[in-house]
Amino acid sequence: MGSLHGMVLDRYGPYRCVFDTDTATVPVFTEHGAWVGEAPNPDVIGDLIDAYENGSPH
Repeated sequence: MGSLHGMVLDRYGPYRCVFDTDTATVPVFTEHGAWVGEAPNPDVIGDLIDAYENGSPH
């Protein structure tokens, strides 16, 4: 089993984000596990979620 040190799971309403201290990118999933996308940095998580909700390519 891998180590979770340096990783944080955060919640944005029905979305889950995985923050890893080793990278700036942030994977984003729905609470049910559907892939939303990967934000290039934490500042654009909201934009990624908005695009997902509006059916825009991300």
